[in-house]
Amino acid sequence: MKFMPNSRRLSRWMRVKPICNLVFWLRFFWYVRIRKTLRRYEGTSSVNAVGRDHNEKSLLHGQPSDRILRLIYPMAAIDRLNEKSKVLAIGVRYETDLLYLMAYGFHNCRGLDLFSYSPWVDLGNMHEMSYEADSFDAVVLGWTLAYSDDQKKAAREIVRVTRNGGIVAISNSYYPKERLKELAGEGEPIGGFDRRQTVASILELFEGRVERVYFQHDANPQWQGACLVVFAISKN
Repeated sequence: MKFMPNSRRLSRWMRVKPICNLVFWLRFFWYVRIRKTLRRYEGTSSVNAVGRDHNEKSLLHGQPSDRILRLIYPMAAIDRLNEKSKVLAIGVRYETDLLYLMAYGFHNCRGLDLFSYSPWVDLGNMHEMSYEADSFDAVVLGWTLAYSDDQKKAAREIVRVTRNGGIVAISNSYYPKERLKELAGEGEPIGGFDRRQTVASILELFEGRVERVYFQHDANPQWQGACLVVFAISKN
């Protein structure tokens, strides 16, 4: 399993968002437009079809986001993690999630997605990962869980590849009831209508495997936002 190149001095510059985006665009253009390395994983068991198609179409538009920082900031404060910690980011789509992780001190990162153009991102399905058990010190799912049609299966796989005491960081979008009704008129939203929109509902997937919660945030029920949780896994 090859990890990202370790370049501490350069990685700090990725904290400057325009620089991070410039690095993304240069690499995206090189790998997608010039080398044409875009690949697709064929095993789509338990993956939400609406979400899969959405991601595949969005990938070619090249519109990265910095929202992963909302999970990285609390992770960077946890003493259990350091620059040598092996981190898996699931559903990265672009390399920017990995660039931001590297910028904040996580230099042993890999990505996993159904689609990849990057040598840093492995092709794979979060429901049936090819990594050995206890491979990672931390697993990050930034706005990815909603793409699963079998979230309990995904949670079991996350626990399997995370070492005992390792960190799991998950974020998910929150929609107020009225917005969900609007989405119902537009067709089924990604993740369906029975969404896990609260920290409690996400932690329920890992019942009996949560050692401690380091950080949690629930959206205001009246506003569209996000729920976020960072916790340690217990495998004893």
